[in-house]
Amino acid sequence: MTVTPSNPDGPVVIHLSDEERDTGVLTPLHMFEAIDAFFVDGVVVLENAVEVKYIDALNERMVPDTEELKRNEDKIHWNQGRAKGNVSQNPPLEKEYMYPQIYANKPAAAVMANIFGPRPQIRYIRTNTLVGNTADRQAVHKDCSFDHLSHPFHMALNISLVDVSPENGSTELWLGTPRIAEYDDISPGIMGIKPERLEERRKIRPPCYPSIKRGSVVLRDIRTWHAGMPNHTDKTRIMLAFGYQAAWHGCTLRTPVPESLRETIGQLEEHNNTEFCVTYVPDDQFDNLYSAFNADFSSAIKPERGSVQWGAVPSWQKGY
Repeated sequence: MTVTPSNPDGPVVIHLSDEERDTGVLTPLHMFEAIDAFFVDGVVVLENAVEVKYIDALNERMVPDTEELKRNEDKIHWNQGRAKGNVSQNPPLEKEYMYPQIYANKPAAAVMANIFGPRPQIRYIRTNTLVGNTADRQAVHKDCSFDHLSHPFHMALNISLVDVSPENGSTELWLGTPRIAEYDDISPGIMGIKPERLEERRKIRPPCYPSIKRGSVVLRDIRTWHAGMPNHTDKTRIMLAFGYQAAWHGCTLRTPVPESLRETIGQLEEHNNTEFCVTYVPDDQFDNLYSAFNADFSSAIKPERGSVQWGAVPSWQKGY
């Protein structure tokens, strides 16, 4: 059994008013705090960003899907193996469950637009589902195994469908690591952050295991080191995992969705001024439970004058 260490540290939690939640217009103080926390820690929590009634309805719809997946384990993707109990699951891509407060969250979009620029792009729509009674933990990792930029370009938006605590698998977060993240954090072909890097960082700022209320939206820089933890309860913990990118980053990843959602997705884009980067699939060819996916968040752009991302000499040394 994995024992979760005690640590009083944790991400900044900003409790939104109902008006901020519904309009997406944060107070100047809240916007300032959200952006500052994201750049300093790599994570910020927007509490009361989604009405709980939508969270509960989606959880009720998804738990039976999880049980169906568990009966067909050979067909599903376990994140870092079966022992960790973490299933990569599709949320129900069905019109009646595509709630704007979840799929086009206004407060989150406002924060993202202030960091990334206009019309952030949602390119990844999945769920990290942690089944009950698991005993193993994930290796500490970051969600970008490529030679990434040294500043924010991709944000994971996580919405847990139940209250989360260390007891039911709160994610281990290594706050502040985007500020030191580099490609050399990992060894190619080996899962996880290098042990020596972890121990260096642990001396400065050890990981934390926050308790987060349902109805919260967690925004995380994908360069942040983190790890899935065991679920010591017998209840499944479902966490939506959406990936948003800056439009300028040039990622080409697209998520498959049924053709019948074309109008709904157009409405969601208008709702919070984001862009859904999707591929429409005929409904009779779309399998919501077992659809294929990938998580290539890299850029297709190769700057003419080079970039530190691809090993070029920094521009300040070239006289630009």
